[in-house]
Amino acid sequence: MEQKGWTYPGHERSKGETIEEITYYLEACHDKFIKGLLILGNDLLTKRIPTMHGHEVSSWRIMMAFIEHEIHHRGQLSSYLQNNNVEPPQIFGLKIEQVKRV
Repeated sequence: MEQKGWTYPGHERSKGETIEEITYYLEACHDKFIKGLLILGNDLLTKRIPTMHGHEVSSWRIMMAFIEHEIHHRGQLSSYLQNNNVEPPQIFGLKIEQVKRV
C-alpha cells in the first residue's frame, strides 16, 4: 500500500455491470484496503507521507480523508436513491423518526 504509491484503477463498467457485481467489487476493494492498513501498524500514523499533489502530511490525515470521501459518496448514493423513489438503507438501523423521544 504505502510502498507502491498512489494508484487509481478507474471506474470502468467492466468492474461491475450489475448491482451484485458492483457490490462485490466495492467490498473486495474495502477488504484489500483494511488488510493493507492492518499490516502497516500504528507507527505509520505519525509518519509524514506525500499526498497525490506532492505535499507531505501525517498519514493519519490521509486516513481521515478516506472517511470523508466515503461519507461524501454515501450522501450521493442516498440522494440518487431518494430521487428515484427508493428508500436508502439506514446506516444505524433506525430513521430519526423512529428514535424514541424522552
